[in-house]
Amino acid sequence: MHELVKISLENEMDLILANKRSMKLGEFTGLSLSAQTTFATAVSEVARNTIESKRNGSLTLCIEINKRDKYIVARIKDNQPENEKYKEGLAYAKRLVNKYNVSSNDDETSIELFYYVAPPFKIDIKKLDEWRTLFRNEPPVSPYEELKRKNEQLQDLSEKIQKSESQYKTLTNSLPLTIFTLDNDGQLIYANEWLLSFTGLTIEKLNTTKWKTVVFEEDYNSFLLLLNNDITRGTITMKIQARLKNNISGDYLWHQVSISPLKNTGDEILYWIGYIVDIHAQKVFEETLKDNIELKHAQTQLKQNQQVLEDYITELNRSNSELQQFAFIASHDLQEPVRKLLYYSDYLLEAYKNTLDDKGIKYLATMHSAAIRMRELISDLLSFSQVNKESIIFKTVDLNKVIVDVKQDMELVIEEKKANLQVHNLPEITGDERMMHQLFSNLISNALKFSAKDIAPVIQVLSQEKDGYFEIEIRDNGIGFRTEHLPDIFKLFQRLHPKKDFEGTGLGLAICRKIVELHNGNIKAESAPGKGSSFKILLPVKQSESVHESENTFS
Repeated sequence: MHELVKISLENEMDLILANKRSMKLGEFTGLSLSAQTTFATAVSEVARNTIESKRNGSLTLCIEINKRDKYIVARIKDNQPENEKYKEGLAYAKRLVNKYNVSSNDDETSIELFYYVAPPFKIDIKKLDEWRTLFRNEPPVSPYEELKRKNEQLQDLSEKIQKSESQYKTLTNSLPLTIFTLDNDGQLIYANEWLLSFTGLTIEKLNTTKWKTVVFEEDYNSFLLLLNNDITRGTITMKIQARLKNNISGDYLWHQVSISPLKNTGDEILYWIGYIVDIHAQKVFEETLKDNIELKHAQTQLKQNQQVLEDYITELNRSNSELQQFAFIASHDLQEPVRKLLYYSDYLLEAYKNTLDDKGIKYLATMHSAAIRMRELISDLLSFSQVNKESIIFKTVDLNKVIVDVKQDMELVIEEKKANLQVHNLPEITGDERMMHQLFSNLISNALKFSAKDIAPVIQVLSQEKDGYFEIEIRDNGIGFRTEHLPDIFKLFQRLHPKKDFEGTGLGLAICRKIVELHNGNIKAESAPGKGSSFKILLPVKQSESVHESENTFS
């Protein structure tokens, strides 16, 4: 609540003055004449009771501003507790205002009358100071008011003298507090020994350098505001926090710097009184407290993330269980109908090929081909579901032997395509032999499948060790694929070529990626149309028993 003017309530002349200034406040805030009269009447009713009861009261006119509403407020105080007579004026006044507040104890009674205003302009500090000045400089309407005002000015002067004495006591008795005074140009007039000993500079040196060698560089611009007369004019008190250099240690320590104006009776600033307080310990404590709060927040967030992770693990375990159930169904219930489709379609093609017309034979051949693809898809899905960490058996695996076994399995295809499989010396790794066989079988099978028609396939299996990992590369001279397909080739059911050109279910590379990741490794591909393909596998030299998400990357 912003106080604007105060009036002592001693006699009928004060009542006239209270009414007049209440009307004036209503006028300042844009109230209509009738609204001004209503507010002034409410104030007069309560003030009259105070004067008649000789309660040594006072009236203070204020402005209250909150987020939604603005009120002009009349606060009437006296030095006696509330009684029945006092309520007579209040009973009438409270019907004229928007709200009121009464507080009383054995020593004092305070009544606040609130009247809603909606001025068409912004009420800010500048406007409030303007109204205070208008009240202070308002011409007197009677000799009594002039005498009363002179008395108030004498009281103000007395308060200023007391403040001057207080300044003197502060300058002499408030050590070890740094105290200084500035003129209106921001120049030091006086500084006690604490400032001089802390900075190691004289008043003349500080004025010459404008404190630049004392104040920390990042804080200097805000500190400079204190020395800027254009900015500080009209303010009551300015406070900033800045780091100041200690002359002895060379450390920059946090201080709070505040300046307040000392004015004469004409409201002119004589000079500024400044204080510098060491708050370094407080700042360190605040930073420590902030770090502790952030740590607690991080711990809370970690617990929440842990709970989310546990929920994910539970859901993943449920999903894996369902996948295993599906694998069981795929390996038994789904394969049996497919076998029957293959058997009977093959039987019909052989036994009734002379009886059926061309269309019937075509339909049977299509059904037989679809059944074969379904069998392959079920087989690949079963293979994919069986690749999981529970089934891994870590042991030393010679990859040279694995390639030999794969080559034997694919002997007919290799001879048919006249392929040249070049295997360089491969390392021994720690892994699951069955999964390694499936990994290299899928990759070499792809290299044979996607070979150019008129060029014999050349497949190279290379290896090198670097940074604690084996990098194994399977390189071919096949048809390759476009680089825009690279992000998708290891996803489930991704096919880069039409079924009519190349058979397959789109699960082979997905199985490869799953196997490599379960071995804490990584796999990537490089290719271009007509330039062949290269698949690079990164596997750790020393395998951990615990399977975790791989963070290794290719250089």
